[in-house]
Amino acid sequence: MRLMITFRDVDKDNFQAAISLEVHENQKCFMEDNLFSIAECAFEKDFRTKVVYSDGEPIGFLLYYFVKDDPDYVFLHRYMIDKDQQGKGLGRAALEASMDLFKEEYPSIGCVELMHYPDNKIGAAMYESLGFVPTGENRESEPCRCELGTKKSGPLCRNRQTQVLCSTLSLINRRTVKS
Repeated sequence: MRLMITFRDVDKDNFQAAISLEVHENQKCFMEDNLFSIAECAFEKDFRTKVVYSDGEPIGFLLYYFVKDDPDYVFLHRYMIDKDQQGKGLGRAALEASMDLFKEEYPSIGCVELMHYPDNKIGAAMYESLGFVPTGENRESEPCRCELGTKKSGPLCRNRQTQVLCSTLSLINRRTVKS
């Protein structure tokens, strides 16, 4: 059975659904919540946000932007699947579908880049199984908004090293964009 994954810009009609999507408690140290990401777009004008849908139901969220470079690429800044939708193959399907979305929106891209924390073993395994390869570059993460009294507060959340992964040129080009 093929999953029907679609994307919609965050707007007034799906805003509440977007900010209601959450990851598991033990995953909160890996990314900001969707409300913070949407607010960040007020200051980062190149950021794009999408709600991820499976068969018409909101299941996840993307925050990304285009980078003009050699080669041009999309940086997938934040990617999440709701905690109640994890473990069903939707994360993999949505990430694969996002590659098509990026290629359709930005035909000149040669790759998609993302970062992850080394202790995000599940995410790392999925990214690498989809053809993302480590670039060998590590970057310091930005300090994130930590909530006192949660697992998100503490040393795991502050200025940690992240590993950079990039899809290869052949990966993005072998994906076919639907006309």
